[in-house]
Amino acid sequence: MKTIVPANPIKVFMRQGEIGDSEYLASNVAFIIVDGPPDFPKLVFVTISGTPIPSSNVAFARVLIDGAWVSHD
Repeated sequence: MKTIVPANPIKVFMRQGEIGDSEYLASNVAFIIVDGPPDFPKLVFVTISGTPIPSSNVAFARVLIDGAWVSHD
């Protein structure tokens, strides 16, 4: 298991419960846990409040670069 602290702020977006297709919950990432074999590692994003979010629950993410939130969907 390895813990990574991102150099730039990361925000993950996920669908949950009764939220419609165009609405997402967003959380700021404090650190990322990488676990498992090198070929297929399991990623878990841990929020600032300490809530673990498995990568399978993440719809997309954005990274703050030069003052703009950048996404690669």
